[in-house]
Amino acid sequence: MKKSASWAPAPNLKVLAVERNETDWTVSVNGQDPATCPLCGIRSISRHSSYRRTLHDLPAQGTPVTVRARLTRWRCRNDQCERRIFGERLPRLAAPFARRTARLAGIVRLFGHGAGGRPAERLMARLGMPVGHTTTLRDVKRSARTHADPALVRVAGIDDWAWRKGMTYGTVIVDLERRRVVDLLPDRSAASTAKWLKGRPEVEVVSRDRAGLYAEGAREGAPQARQLGRFEAPIREAPVPAVKDETGPELSVAQGPGGRSDTAEHRHFARRARRAAHQALFDQIRAHYDAGKTVTAIARELGLGRRRVDRWVRLIVLPERNSMAPKASTPAYHEAFLSRRWAEGTTAVRRLFGDIRQRGYTGSYSHLARFLAPWRNIARPLDGMSGRPPSPSNYETPVPSPTLDPMTGRQISPLTAAALCVKPRGQMTPRQILIVDALKAASAEFATMRQLAIRFRGLLRGGPLEKLDVWLRDAHLSGIYAMRRFVRTLRQDIGAVRNAVLEPWSNGQTEGQINRLKTLKRAMYGRAGIELLRARMIPLHESDLHRE
Repeated sequence: MKKSASWAPAPNLKVLAVERNETDWTVSVNGQDPATCPLCGIRSISRHSSYRRTLHDLPAQGTPVTVRARLTRWRCRNDQCERRIFGERLPRLAAPFARRTARLAGIVRLFGHGAGGRPAERLMARLGMPVGHTTTLRDVKRSARTHADPALVRVAGIDDWAWRKGMTYGTVIVDLERRRVVDLLPDRSAASTAKWLKGRPEVEVVSRDRAGLYAEGAREGAPQARQLGRFEAPIREAPVPAVKDETGPELSVAQGPGGRSDTAEHRHFARRARRAAHQALFDQIRAHYDAGKTVTAIARELGLGRRRVDRWVRLIVLPERNSMAPKASTPAYHEAFLSRRWAEGTTAVRRLFGDIRQRGYTGSYSHLARFLAPWRNIARPLDGMSGRPPSPSNYETPVPSPTLDPMTGRQISPLTAAALCVKPRGQMTPRQILIVDALKAASAEFATMRQLAIRFRGLLRGGPLEKLDVWLRDAHLSGIYAMRRFVRTLRQDIGAVRNAVLEPWSNGQTEGQINRLKTLKRAMYGRAGIELLRARMIPLHESDLHRE
C-alpha cells in the first residue's frame, strides 16, 4: 500500500513547506514550469523576476489554510505581441488577481447563493473559511453577471411579484421546461416584457396570468408564440362568494340586478353578505346567551374567540361599522344632494359632476362614477354613507343558518369550504367528505358550484374544446353570480383559455418560484436590490460548483 505521496495544490507547483501557526496552516509553494503568454499563446523560457501571491484555500480540520506561492514573471519574446512581460498563471488553482482558490470561491458562492450574506458569513467562519458577507454577496452577483445561461427558452412562464404589496411590482420569467428561473425584471410593464421576449425569438409558448400588460407584451415581443392564460387561481376565487353564502345571505351568489355585474356591484354584494353574516352570528350568540349558556360554552360551541363572544353579549344591537366622516373631496359629502337629484331623474354622471362641482366638490369624475355605480345597478341608492350596506332588515332574502362540521359541531370556515369546493372526492379524507356532504345538503348553490369547478379542473388537465363551450354555457345558465362573473372574465381572453386547455403547460411552477422569491426577499429584510435578488433566484452555473 502506498504510504506517502507528493501533493501540491496544482500540477505545476512544488510544495516547499507546510507550517502550523496559531491561527491557520501555511503552505509554501514554488512554480516550476515555463509559462505561456496569455496574449499570444507562445511559451517563454526567459525569466524576468519573481513575485509572491497569497491565496486562501479550503480549511484543514476546521482550520484556515493559506497558500503562499512564489511565482515568476516572464518575458514574451514574440516581437508581434503587445505584451512584453507577463506573470505566471495558475489556471488549475485560482483566477487571475483572485485572493481565493477556485474551489474555495465556489464554496463561497454556494453558501452566499443558498444562505445569503450574514448567515453565510457565520457558517463559513465556523467551518474555517472566514469571508465577509459583503464579499460573499459581491461574488454571487458577479457570478450571475458573467455566467449567462446559454440554454434556449422554448416555454416561458411570466407572472408578477410584489416589491411592496399594492404599490410596486416586478416580473419573474421561468423556463417551464427546465423548471428554473431565467430572469427577474424590476417592473411590471408591457414594454419591459416585450423587450425581453424580442431578445429570445425561440420562445414558442408564453404562459401568463390574466394581466392585460403581459398579454400586450407577449403580442409585441413574441407574436409567433402561443399565449396560455393562468386560470387555476380564478377556479379558487370563484367559489368564495358561494362559500361565504354558507354563513351569509344568498345575495352574494345571485345574479347582479339588471344583468350587470361590475366590480363595484360585486363589492356591494360582498359587503351586504358580510354584514348579514355578522348579524346572523350575533343573533345566534344572543339566543344562546338568553337561553342561559355561559360565554365559555358559547365560544366553544360556535368555535369563536371568548373575547369576541364576551364583547357581543354585552350589546343589544350589533352596531354599524365605523366610517370616517366624509370630506368635500368625496362624493359621500354630497350624498343628500345626489340622492335628491337621482330621485328627480338626473342619473347622468357628467351632469351630476357639474352640479356638485358648483357646491364645492374637489374630487375626480372617476371617483363620483364609482360612487354612483351601485345606484345604477340596484333599484335605489345604498343606505347610509359612502356605500355602506343596508341594514339586515331590508334584505328580501332570509339569512340561512351557518353550516356546522358534522364531527366537531363547529361552524365551517369559508376558507375550508373554498378549498374543498375544488378538491376531487378521491383525494379527500373521511372528515372532508362529511364536510362536503354537509355543505351540499345545506346549499344547492354550493353543490352546483362544486360540480362546475370539478368539471373545469378536468378541462384544464386536457379535454376537447367542445366541452369548454358547453361548460361556459352551463356556468352562465347556473344563475350563480360568481360563476357568471368568472365566465365573463374567461370570454374576455378566450384565445388564451383555449390554448390552456390544449397545451400541457401551466403557471404552477411560476407560482412556486414566486413563493421562493418571497422567502428570499423576507430573509433579506427587504434590503436586497434587483441585482442580488436575481442572482439568488437564478440557479448557479455548473462551473461555480466545485466537484473535486
